[in-house]
Amino acid sequence: VANDHLQKMRYAMKQEFGEDDMMLLARAMAGCEGLFPIERVSQNSCISRNLQVGSEECGKEAVMRLQYAIRRLLKVICTNLKGVVLFIDDLQWSDTATLDLIRSVSLDAEIPSLLLVGAYREDEVPDSHPLALHIRELGEQRGIAITTISVKNLGPRDVMSLVADVLRMKDDENAVSTLAASVYKKTEGNAFFVLMFLRYLYDEGLIQFNFFKMSWSWDDSAISSTMVMQNVATVLVNKLKRFKAGFQNVLMVASCLGASFSTPIITMVVETLSTSEGNISEWDKTESLVASSVEEFSKDGIWEDDGGDVCRFSHDQIQSAAFELIPSDKIDSFRGKVGNALMKRLDPDSLEECLFEVVSLQNCDMSSVSGDQRKALAKMNLRAGRKASSNASFVTAVVYFKSGRELLGRSWEVDPDTMLQLCSEEANARFIANDDLETMNALINEVMDQPIPLRDKFKVYEVKVKSALGAGNLHECLDTALEFCRKLGLPAPKNKPVSTFIILK
Repeated sequence: VANDHLQKMRYAMKQEFGEDDMMLLARAMAGCEGLFPIERVSQNSCISRNLQVGSEECGKEAVMRLQYAIRRLLKVICTNLKGVVLFIDDLQWSDTATLDLIRSVSLDAEIPSLLLVGAYREDEVPDSHPLALHIRELGEQRGIAITTISVKNLGPRDVMSLVADVLRMKDDENAVSTLAASVYKKTEGNAFFVLMFLRYLYDEGLIQFNFFKMSWSWDDSAISSTMVMQNVATVLVNKLKRFKAGFQNVLMVASCLGASFSTPIITMVVETLSTSEGNISEWDKTESLVASSVEEFSKDGIWEDDGGDVCRFSHDQIQSAAFELIPSDKIDSFRGKVGNALMKRLDPDSLEECLFEVVSLQNCDMSSVSGDQRKALAKMNLRAGRKASSNASFVTAVVYFKSGRELLGRSWEVDPDTMLQLCSEEANARFIANDDLETMNALINEVMDQPIPLRDKFKVYEVKVKSALGAGNLHECLDTALEFCRKLGLPAPKNKPVSTFIILK
């Protein structure tokens, strides 16, 4: 965006938004803080950045506020730029909140000149997938003009052109056509697999450059015999196994942190693991290891380096291959160790920003945690669940609250106070997310049956009242509310069924 357009937008945003809304948007849109006319919001996120919703808001109000703020932001941007294309990749992994936001933006007629482009993997989105349901609703029920472009794998002719281009040869040469046919048979035309397979053939010496002829040469029979033994996924794993042990350790740690990650965090984890494993030769804990691995992986097309501290896997298949470097019988324990390393070494602010990732990694190995560590991890799950709820991610919150209860053995004797909060918060999250209401009611009854002060039961009574009201059961709603009032010693008449209505005009 040109500087004059940016200044104009910043001025328009200052007129449109208050400081609270701009802070909300700055936190929600990581990397775009410079767009907003406020002091830079501190992020320093080690793995991912999370939206912070004000503690005074909860539930659907927080979701609606964020959606409204983003729609207003797009309105300001599109008005000033006179045409914007918004591209969203990997929609097959979108959660409900993201799809609802896309729906909200698509239906807002006040956003001018916006072209929304989404990409997803068709084979991962069946007709019953939430994304497919949203697309059908927008097109068939809401009348939104949707153009579907199906991007298939490359055909045999396209693969031949790609192979010829890579090898600097003409695509009508017989040698290229034979090699391209073999590559197509193995990769089924997946462009990423084609390039990776060609690189593998080069690394194996099956494709060599003949300096005498100044052209590439290969043995078709040798390539064919290699292809029988290995698929492309195995090729990727074997490629990564060629690196020295220290580099493989870096890859394993990175694969646990997600698609993108920061090199200082990887260094921190590797150093911690080297101490705990007691094998310094295998777990080289110097910063030069990570620095040299970044250089090597970037050169090899495994990582993409943004020039700073943040790196990312160039493809999710490479991340999956890196994850497969972890021995299958040690996956849970390894992820747990990575989570514990982050828990020990991160400062409070960084831990708060990475809370979801750290707790999720620790939960992978919860079966091996015992004693006070289980209670501590249960409290971390409570903290993560509350943060997810404050971010209006109630389905995610349920996962953390449930894990916390499991860590306490679903028993009230280990840590009654934490168990009370976990049950109460999970019941509330399940109600808002409309997720397994039977379990919600079981949690409510479990809290009500405990010999604890009445004030500690207030939250579950509130959830029960709201649940009955939402289900249209007004009598149960009133009965529950009046019962709580009576237990408090407040005057509360008995709720009787209404038999007669008198309408006064």
